[in-house]
Amino acid sequence: MRRPRPQPPGVMNSPRRRDEHLLTQEREQRTREPQRICVGCKERDSRGALARLVIEEPRSDSGSPRIVADVMRRLPGRGVSIHPRRGCVEAAARKGGLSRGFRTQMKVEPAELIELLSAQYEARMRGLLLAARRSGALAVGTDAVREAMGRVEGALLIVAADAAGRREEIEQAATRLAKACIVFATKDELGRLLGRATVGVCLVLESGIAAELARTATLLTQLSEDG
Repeated sequence: MRRPRPQPPGVMNSPRRRDEHLLTQEREQRTREPQRICVGCKERDSRGALARLVIEEPRSDSGSPRIVADVMRRLPGRGVSIHPRRGCVEAAARKGGLSRGFRTQMKVEPAELIELLSAQYEARMRGLLLAARRSGALAVGTDAVREAMGRVEGALLIVAADAAGRREEIEQAATRLAKACIVFATKDELGRLLGRATVGVCLVLESGIAAELARTATLLTQLSEDG
């Protein structure tokens, strides 16, 4: 069963003035970050807008090198950067961008790369949610979310893809308060992650974690879109 992809922040609520401000901040941030070139589209972009791929050497004489995703940019070795977009992944895999970037012949299917990147972005989001819970910066459940939503700036609302009940009420409240909102995982998946039977909604209260979750959700969503 295919996992539901998170919807990017602002899908449910995107006041024009807030969006323009966020876009301006993003452009300014990108100009300050180190620049890299995408091996798919050949365009230069900020490092944060690109994913990193590296070659993992074989662990035995009979093995062969393979490409692994390194979205946290922590693995050693020669790496290449790529936009986490279907079009860039397909171009890199089918038009020789990966081989030129790695300076060696590499054959990989676009779907395999997309799955590798998606798995790491999903793991990153789970890790950020756990970090929010451990630091006491996560409101879980409808009542807790409603109570915290109006008093915390920079919070991020997360709604399970199969949430029902009072989901619409919570989403409407988020819209009124101009809170960013993403859809991620299922109620059962969020419940297992957060130590509950099921979780339909939660609110990340720490602005730094919320911003990184929103950014990662946007990158993950791009992988499932055409173009």
